[in-house]
Amino acid sequence: MCGAIRLRLVCGWASLLFALFAGRSAYATEAEADSTRTVPSAATLPSAHGALLRSAVLPGWGQFYNGRPVKGLFFGAASATALTLVVVEHRRIRFAPTPEEHQNRTARRNSRLLYFALSVALAAIDAYVDAHLADFGAEAAMQVEMQRDKAWLRLKVPLP
Repeated sequence: MCGAIRLRLVCGWASLLFALFAGRSAYATEAEADSTRTVPSAATLPSAHGALLRSAVLPGWGQFYNGRPVKGLFFGAASATALTLVVVEHRRIRFAPTPEEHQNRTARRNSRLLYFALSVALAAIDAYVDAHLADFGAEAAMQVEMQRDKAWLRLKVPLP
C-alpha cells in the first residue's frame, strides 16, 4: 500500500517536471531563433519576482522560467524527494509500537519537513538571484598569467 502511494507521488512529480521542461524547451527555441540582437531588452529578461514566486509555488519552476533546466530538475527532484519522505514518515507514525518510537518518528517527520521547506526556500532564492543576473553577460574566458618563477592558466566557464 505504502509503495503504491510513494510510486504515485514520484510519478506525479516527475510528470509535472517533464511537462514544465518540455514547455520551456519549446519557448527557448523561439527565443534562440531571434538571436540577432546582442543586447537583451527589458521585455525579454525574466522577472525576478516572477521567478521567486514560481519557485516558491513549485520548486524548479523558477529555474525553468530563467532558462536553467538542469538547476530546475535538481531543485524539483530534491523537493519532491523531501516531500515524499515527509509523507512516508507521517504514515509510519500511527504504526509505532511504543510511545518512544512514536516520538522518534514524529521528530524524524518534522526534520524532513524542515528539509523540504529549506529546499523550497533555496530554490526560490536561487531563481530570484538568477533572474537578477540574467543580463550580467558572463562569458567563457581563458586567462594566462606568467611571472618570473611561475605561470598559470585560469579558465572560467558559466554553468547552464
